Amino acid sequence: MSSSPNNLFGDIITDLGAALQGGLGLAASGNLHPGKTSMFEPVHGSAPPLAGKNVANPMGAILSAALMLDHLGLRPEALAVEAAVQEAVSSGQGTQEIGGSLGTRETGDYIAAHIRRTQP
Repeated sequence: MSSSPNNLFGDIITDLGAALQGGLGLAASGNLHPGKTSMFEPVHGSAPPLAGKNVANPMGAILSAALMLDHLGLRPEALAVEAAVQEAVSSGQGTQEIGGSLGTRETGDYIAAHIRRTQP
């Protein structure tokens, strides 16, 4: 695998940051380009080896959506998503690597249901 030095160092830093916050499955990222198109994605990328197995943690992708909402000026909506993810982690309603027993789909469904229950 070939990588530029700038990207290599960025990858190392984001992986270290992810470890500090609970793992790659929780790490969100946003590549902001003011006045242009910005991109939001989980730090872990697409995780091809986990595709279709219902074991990948969707929280990094969900939190990336929260970053995008905030960037678009939808702060209350972003906070609702963040709160739902926090509640899921706190109550053990996530995937195995963060202490839960749910699959990818069930974790996403739990978070979505929490948002629907708590938002007007």
